[in-house]
Amino acid sequence: MNTVNQTFDWSRFTATLRKELVENKRAILFTLLGTYGLLTMIMILGNLSTSTHDAVYESLTYCVPQKFVYMFLGFATMIVASLAFRKLTSKTGRIEMFTSPSSTLEKFLVNTLIYVIGYIVAFFICTQLADLTRIAVLWFFRDEYLIVPGPINFLNLIPDAVDGFGIGSASELEGIGSASAVIGNPGKWFGINMYIGLLAGPGLFVLGSILWPRLSLLKTFAAVYGIEIILGIIFMIVAINIDMETLGQWIIYHLEGFVITLTIFSIIQGIIYWGLSWYLFKHKDVISLKWWK
Repeated sequence: MNTVNQTFDWSRFTATLRKELVENKRAILFTLLGTYGLLTMIMILGNLSTSTHDAVYESLTYCVPQKFVYMFLGFATMIVASLAFRKLTSKTGRIEMFTSPSSTLEKFLVNTLIYVIGYIVAFFICTQLADLTRIAVLWFFRDEYLIVPGPINFLNLIPDAVDGFGIGSASELEGIGSASAVIGNPGKWFGINMYIGLLAGPGLFVLGSILWPRLSLLKTFAAVYGIEIILGIIFMIVAINIDMETLGQWIIYHLEGFVITLTIFSIIQGIIYWGLSWYLFKHKDVISLKWWK
């Protein structure tokens, strides 16, 4: 058995995948049930809060604002991703992980597949089930004041969330500035950026799970907010010599280019997070938890 081996074998990979799912089935099940329960509560409260007769026309397909569901998805994927390598917290867990017959590459792929990709897919399933539960719970209470819209297709979550955040086509920017001065469709790029963020964001917390296996979620959040505070201070210092009104107008008239830049930055972030995650996991030590070991 060679734990340094980085080759990939499909049969070993599937065996490792089954082993991880069987050993952690209760934790995975409780996570999915918790997700489903919270989403059901959001769906029901969202329906109740948007079911007045005056608002029903606007909310038939948005009885739960998609942006809130997207925000929930963003936070949930980060939390679950921070648990991907929780076995590293103990020496016993590290020995079990690193001495199993599968290669390091297979171990890394199995954990990211289950706790990142798998959870995102499961989230959409839980969301649809929660929406059906909303209908089942509220259906018999519907009247002229409580409208219960039919099932919502949450596969359109990202495009609908873009509209919910108010980032649309150039024509939708009238009143802020001259719509003709805005080139292209910034909403499209904003949506692409949100898709990329669904993978880049969890990548940061997978990295945190490998760097700081103990309390990785809190430590990663602390590191992120620490960096944001430093960048905020730097921005405030630089902003003293900048006309913010002029800067705001420039961003509005170059909105698509600005969002494209953010998208490229998100891609770079994702590559860095996942690349560092793989590099550090590959060099993890059974004896020590220190990230530089």
